[in-house]
Amino acid sequence: MGIKTILKCKNFILRPIKISDAKPYYQTMCDKDTRANMESFPSSIEEAKKEIKEYLKQIKNKDSEYFTIEIKGKYAGNVVLQHQNWDPKSDEGRVHLWIHPSFRGKGLATDALEKVINYAFQKKYNKIFAQCKAINKGVIKINKKLGFKIVKKYTNENGVKKILFVKNKIGGKTKN
Repeated sequence: MGIKTILKCKNFILRPIKISDAKPYYQTMCDKDTRANMESFPSSIEEAKKEIKEYLKQIKNKDSEYFTIEIKGKYAGNVVLQHQNWDPKSDEGRVHLWIHPSFRGKGLATDALEKVINYAFQKKYNKIFAQCKAINKGVIKINKKLGFKIVKKYTNENGVKKILFVKNKIGGKTKN
């Protein structure tokens, strides 16, 4: 795993996030639906650049991979792959994603997340976690479609209702 990983798909590529993604990343974070489903988001383009710089540090330290979904040269969203509990020795990972409003409703989130999960299982992970707000019907549907199972429903320390999902890799194949 590392900063240079590029995953090619039929209709898009997944490439490492770059500072030049800041403007469309910020536009995505300003979207009302995105904000409803996130707990924090940048308040300016400068703050978005700072977030991306932090993501790049996490990539450099090999704790995380932040993939930008790119379609015909345009930013379409991000999929993140991290070690569960930030433990680089762990074979457990977690994923996050967000899609630019212009690219929603076309199956892109499902396809991009599936590609990253398959990549994660090929690399080293045996278990992948995903979580979302309990109101995030789109991500709940995607997680179930990709074979994630609900581990628990809970309310976090900020009073936000969330759902934790898991998908296991068994004997070299993913378990649905």
